[in-house]
Amino acid sequence: MSFLILGLISLIGLVFSIAVVVFYIGCLGASMAALSRGRMVWGSLSFFIPPLSLLFALRHRDEAGWSYGFMWKGGLVVVLIVGGLWLGLHLLPEHAAQGTEALGKLLPQPQPQ
Repeated sequence: MSFLILGLISLIGLVFSIAVVVFYIGCLGASMAALSRGRMVWGSLSFFIPPLSLLFALRHRDEAGWSYGFMWKGGLVVVLIVGGLWLGLHLLPEHAAQGTEALGKLLPQPQPQ
């Protein structure tokens, strides 16, 4: 059973890392599209702050081309994984969600001197 859990976590991590790479390749493509079209401000800002490329691609979808799809799909997978993990942590029972209190019950109490 522990091997199954480890494999599932590894698979989720692999999918997450591929989604982040796809998102940033899309950001780089939108930055290069902006720079090649002579939009120096958009291109330079989105190169140094990659999520700004999504704003450029939303406004100029025809100029961004394929990079808009990369950003959209990669970003959607990242949001779904992070949101699913966050929701999963909040749906756990109270005793499992607060591991520090449970760990305190397991450790021996210090002896007064």
